[in-house]
This record gives sequence, structure tokens and C-alpha cells, in this order.
Amino acid sequence: MLIRVARTPASYVLGGVLALSLSVAATPAQAETAWTPVPIENAQFALPAVPPAASNTNTPTGWYQSTPNPFRLQMFSPTLARHPQNLQAVSLNNNGPGKLRQRLWNVNAGSNVRVRFSDSASTLAACTPGEVAAGQKYRVTAYKETAYEANGEPAKVGNTSEIARTVQATQDYTTLGYPKSGTTTPGSGAWSDAPKVFEFTAAEDNPLIVFESLEENAPADAGCGPMVTDVSAEEQAVAINHDIEQNKMPFSAFNGVDEISMATAGNTCKASPSACRFTADPRYTYQYFLANRILGEAYLNCTRNQITDRRTVTWTEEGFDSISQELNRVKNAHSVDQNAVNTGADDANMQTTAVNLGGNPNMFQQAAAGFQRNEGNPNLVNTTNPFLGARTTTKVVDPPVQPGEASWIEVQAARERVEGLFRSTAANTAITIEASFDFPSGKVPDRLYERSGPLTQDEKKHCLTERPLKVTPDNGGTRSLLRSGDAGDHLVRTPVSPSGRETRTAPVTMAKP
Repeated sequence: MLIRVARTPASYVLGGVLALSLSVAATPAQAETAWTPVPIENAQFALPAVPPAASNTNTPTGWYQSTPNPFRLQMFSPTLARHPQNLQAVSLNNNGPGKLRQRLWNVNAGSNVRVRFSDSASTLAACTPGEVAAGQKYRVTAYKETAYEANGEPAKVGNTSEIARTVQATQDYTTLGYPKSGTTTPGSGAWSDAPKVFEFTAAEDNPLIVFESLEENAPADAGCGPMVTDVSAEEQAVAINHDIEQNKMPFSAFNGVDEISMATAGNTCKASPSACRFTADPRYTYQYFLANRILGEAYLNCTRNQITDRRTVTWTEEGFDSISQELNRVKNAHSVDQNAVNTGADDANMQTTAVNLGGNPNMFQQAAAGFQRNEGNPNLVNTTNPFLGARTTTKVVDPPVQPGEASWIEVQAARERVEGLFRSTAANTAITIEASFDFPSGKVPDRLYERSGPLTQDEKKHCLTERPLKVTPDNGGTRSLLRSGDAGDHLVRTPVSPSGRETRTAPVTMAKP
């Protein structure tokens, strides 16, 4: 079912009277027209700190090298990097060209993104003068969304462990060159006067960006490659996509910056209530109403008097989450549609009870805490707006029904959509899960419609028919001829002659013994 978002105060019918709703769905966050900052972890490569005038092969905190060829990067101290702001830097070469990677968390597909950075030819003492004189080349790339296989694992390149990726945008750069004397003393470098810019439209949530050296140098210069530092990013956030269905919400799971299966990532977060922390993205959190649906039966008044349709109505609103959906997709991946002999065997995996986060209470608690923090409740005190996995409501109604009219009840459920990230909390883990939730709203009430209206032509027609009876001895066993002209096998108590006149049978006199 497609979701429909209520953008303006709406009115509803309750008890047959048109009234303005006291609580209406809030206007969802609109697309950002201005450029807004995107957080970059360890943007100036300050961690880990490198001793003065030294370099090492550590990877900057929050950044990741390439696989399957790690240890192709070097970190330079401020003294060695010679940056005008005294920053540490990363060399994209170490015994060959390397790749430096990070994801732009909370950037959604469709957003326009700008990445800025400073660059320079290497200052490494071992670099030959000819290697840095004309500058050094490197590339920045962003990728499309990675496909997941039926088994829940990200698609791989052939039979390797390398994740299959498709380029979305890429751009080549060349640093400034500078004169260098000899190979025994560090060079002066040539940092760009203005930041370089890489601009693209995100083709995946949390897009991956990669800095890659293009310097395939001779062994003497294998460690001599372009340097980068002072990375920043900004975005024009894409508008909320209101057409994402409840059972097709986006998901992704990562170890560092590489995709992993949801089952593997979930094992970390479900270990304890504090194993992961969920942070909701307020830009993509909003309330909306589902389309109306009828509860129970329609009550038709065929009498000549007003009647009261007194009934108890109960409706249940379930919660949806993209984690459970992915886990169930993998679980049922090999199920088939109804087979020819219709044995029902293919229905064995049908979920019969509500599932929240794969049935894991710890992750549900983490999500509930993140939702409350987003609601301005950082201390997680008692609240009247809880994170609801499901909600069941019961109400007694008794609308009057006029002659020749029908009565029925409709509900328009109020929902809340939340997107955010689970991040593992242990120091030796780097698990991230992108998750979406769709659950009953605690801010906006459901709309209950007590409806009444004229009978349809078929309903009126049926109201005019005589009461159906069966063949019994006291009605002579004669089928009725409906005076309305309809054919049927309804029965009346008095037989009718072919002329249309009622016939009277004489009393039967029992013989005396």
C-alpha cells in the first residue's frame, strides 16, 4: 500500500458531524534548498598522531584502506606534510598506489553532494625530483548501491571476496608540482591554494567516496604519491520519498565501509541493550495517514424506522521495519509461488505473528531509545509518545441509521516513519546498520469514520424482496411467483394460481373412526 502524507490540517467525520481534527499530521521535512554540512570523521587526519618529521603506515581513524591490497597508505606528521595550517596528511602511495575510503553517513540517494579537500605532491624525502616536478595524479570516485544476493550477502566479483561495485561518478586530479633537490631531504610540497571540489549526485544511501592514487611508479618512487588532507563535505538533501511502501523500506549493513549481511550485522547489535546505539535522522522522520479501510460489516436498514447500529469495533496497527523485512527475504528466498498441485508446502514460511527487528528485544530497545532522543527526551524518562511496535484499539459506536440507508465504519490509521543508523558501541567494532521504521503514531490520532449513506440499487432491490422460506407442509409446497418479475425460488405462505389470484384450499376433514 502506498503511503499518503497529510500535509495540511484535515477534517474527519465522527458521529455524522463534520469536525476539525484536534490533532493533525505534522508537515514532513521538506527538501533542503541550501547546502548543509555533512560530518566527516577525522577530516584533518589528526588521529592517530604521528611523531614529528615522521611517517607511518597507520590508517587514519574513521577511514579505511582498500581491499584486497591494504597497507598502501602513509600518514605524514605536520612537520613532514608541510601543510600551511600545520595539518597531518595522508599519502596515497606506499609500495604502490593505495585507496583511502569513507562513507558519508546519513546522506540519502538523490542528494547532491560536494566534497572539498586539499592536495599536494609528496614531500617524502625519497621522492625523485622528476616524480614531483609536474605534480601527481589521483582520482576520487563515488559508487552506486551494491546489490545483495539471495543469501543476504553483498554481490562479489567472480569467486573473490571483493565486493562488486559500479561507479556513479569519478574525477581525476593532478596536484601542483614543485622543484625538489635530491632524495635525501623532504620536499617543500605544493599545497593547492584553494580546495579541490568533487561534486556528484548520490546513487546510494551513505555513499562511499574513495581517494585513489594513479601513480604507478617505479620501485624507487613506489612510496611517493599525492597527499590529501582537510576533507569536508556538504549536501543538498533530497526530498522525502513518500512512495516507499511499508514492506519495501531501505536497509543496508556495514562493517566499516564495506557491505555485509544483515544477519551478520544484527548479531553484533542484538548481543545486549547497549551493544549498539540508534540515532534517528530528524529530516526523514514524519507522520502521515494511511488510506481509509472498512472495519467489520456494512449494516443496511431495510425497515421503515430509524435504527441504531450499535457495535464494538477493534482494529490493530502493526509495526514494520526494514531489518525484519531483509531477514525474512533471505529466509524465504527459496520459496516458490503456488505449485501446480497446490499442496500448500510453499506457504510453510509464512509469518503468522508480528515481527519487530527480527524478534530481537535488544535492538527494539535501542530503536526506542533513539526515537525518544530524537523527540527531545535525552534522559529517556517516561513518555506519552512511546515507540510502538503495534497498537490495538477498541471502541463502542452506535450511529443512527435512517430507513433506506447503510451504516459502516472506516479507520484511517496515523503512522510514523523513522530513518536512522545503528552504530556499534564497542571500541573494537565498526558495525553500522541503516534502518527504517513504520509504526503507529503516538503523536497523531487515528481517524475513525462513522459513515452512513443511501443503499445501492442492488441493496434496495433486495430490501424489496419477500422473506425467504423453505418448502413446508403448511404452505402447500408451492414455489412463489415473484410479482416483481424476478425469477427465484423464494416461498410464500399462500399458494398463487397461474392467474395471479390467491387460491384457498378447503379444510381437510378427518374421518371418524
